[in-house]
Amino acid sequence: MEYTVTLDEDNMRADKIVKGICKGISYPLVQKLFRLKKIKVDGKAITSSTRLVAGNELTIPYDIEIHDNSYEKDRFAELKSMIIYDCADFFAINKPAGLAVQMGSKISLCVENFIKSYPDQKCRLVHRLDKDTSGVLLIAKNLSSARRLTKLFRENKIKKTYLAIVDGKVTDDGIVDNCLKKTFIGNEEKVRIDENGRKAITIYKPLRSIGAYTLIELKPLTGRTHQLRVHCAEVLNAPVLGDKKYNTNLHHKKLFLHSYKAYINDYKIEVTAEIPEYFWDIK
Repeated sequence: MEYTVTLDEDNMRADKIVKGICKGISYPLVQKLFRLKKIKVDGKAITSSTRLVAGNELTIPYDIEIHDNSYEKDRFAELKSMIIYDCADFFAINKPAGLAVQMGSKISLCVENFIKSYPDQKCRLVHRLDKDTSGVLLIAKNLSSARRLTKLFRENKIKKTYLAIVDGKVTDDGIVDNCLKKTFIGNEEKVRIDENGRKAITIYKPLRSIGAYTLIELKPLTGRTHQLRVHCAEVLNAPVLGDKKYNTNLHHKKLFLHSYKAYINDYKIEVTAEIPEYFWDIK
């Protein structure tokens, strides 16, 4: 099949564009097609990381073109069931715990797959949630909206509120202000407090005790990897329940961390995601 790269796809990686066109095939298969030089631009074979420009003529083997309407309808039905807010520029979903946001070497089912099924839109991720974190995830409907939302995140004009149930007693409000840095402990990548790392600030407030645990509100003022999880475990001495990286208590199978609200300043919109039922079924 022949495909003309659009303005929204200008300067995008070739593998991302091909995956967006052929929604029903796996990411590893897309990479294999590039390695076999089956995918071409203007008649010449390209690599998966090639940046394409609007107007390029992309050639894709006809036998991988996926137009399975039942597949697309099923995917969109699942996506639609997660949507909690929708407007012209973006929509928000309540992402369930356990669903990855992006594809990876061992991940094929993810939010990135689902948003490709959104009719007549070139949807884009503008931020991330850990696979095991549930709650509000904003998704832009086009490139210009993605750029605007990304800028708002960078300028701290999208305020996020999380809820967590932590392993221990937290009795006072406070602010954690330190630096975090990725490191390796054995073969496992973790985030640790390190003065040579990047600034990380979290406002926290205990809401109520639940037996030996505490329900707390967390408001990150920065967006570092695993920021809330590390601050709870290392500073509050109260790791999030179900956190397999930072909590030695492995009794709980799910992570009790939920992206509860997002206030988008420029739009004057607050999006709230219903709290998962398992939060209230603690043993």
